[in-house]
Amino acid sequence: MTNSLRPKQFALAAIVTVLMIDSSLTAHAGDNNSAMRALAGQMCPNGSYVIGFDSGGNIICTDSCGNGVLNTGEACDDGNTETGDGCSAACQPEGVDTEGDEEELAAKTRATDLSSLPSIPNPVISDVEPSSVVWGTSEVAITVLGNGFHEESVIIFEGSTYKPVVNQAGTRLDIRIETANLNIGSYAIKVSNGSGLENTLKRALAVY
Repeated sequence: MTNSLRPKQFALAAIVTVLMIDSSLTAHAGDNNSAMRALAGQMCPNGSYVIGFDSGGNIICTDSCGNGVLNTGEACDDGNTETGDGCSAACQPEGVDTEGDEEELAAKTRATDLSSLPSIPNPVISDVEPSSVVWGTSEVAITVLGNGFHEESVIIFEGSTYKPVVNQAGTRLDIRIETANLNIGSYAIKVSNGSGLENTLKRALAVY
């Protein structure tokens, strides 16, 4: 009699097992954690629950993308559901937005290009020749001596800007300036290399 009952017992046990698994899948709302422990130790993260199994027998969770855990069906999970960061809102790979990186690279390239240019020195005036002119003279040729003169150097005299000729050593500037409207007295001469690089020699030219 024992042998004749055994197939029925096995069939009954199989039915009970199927019902237990099915009930564990539908009981997620009330007892999610206890249901997951019954599935070979697999558990869905908090806030998600089992919705089925894949072909390998692994649990499939829902509401899990963006929780930082790589669940079944996810190719990536960076802990958020934002796009443009390499992992999409559906936890699938995507092209990363490199616009900001390209702008940063362009800025670095511009900075490198500027740094490769020769630096412009600060001009220094040591003397002006001649240092005096007769009152009533309409124009006079002067030479400004010093150092740090550059091809971009200009001479500023009585509100007017003059573009002088600079020697290769950067120690001499030659220019003709207007003096017809000057009164008797002493006048300053300024040399500017631009960007605030300038030097002024007071009482550089005397009119007598």
